[in-house]
Amino acid sequence: MNDLKQPVFLGARTSLLPADVTHLEAEVNYTIVYSASGKNEILSSTMKKVYECLKDHGNFIRISRKYVVNMKFVKTSNEQELILSSGKELRPSRRKRKELDQIFR
Repeated sequence: MNDLKQPVFLGARTSLLPADVTHLEAEVNYTIVYSASGKNEILSSTMKKVYECLKDHGNFIRISRKYVVNMKFVKTSNEQELILSSGKELRPSRRKRKELDQIFR
């Protein structure tokens, strides 16, 4: 695990602080990055590429085709959804629910 205080560079002009990223949301060939500070950023890159850059810099887990979550910001979970510290509710895919059940036990 690398230093969470160091920015991760996703290109020549784009960098993210992994410690501040709460979750990622996929929108076709764009990725919306949500941060704890409330600032959202839209990147013209696929979520797969962004996830590959971030997965070694924190506790990021892909919970569906649409979402990647920083587990540091997960407040609670139940069978149907994860609730983040911001109050946002995210639904994991059926296949990922079993994996998430193992994490939260």
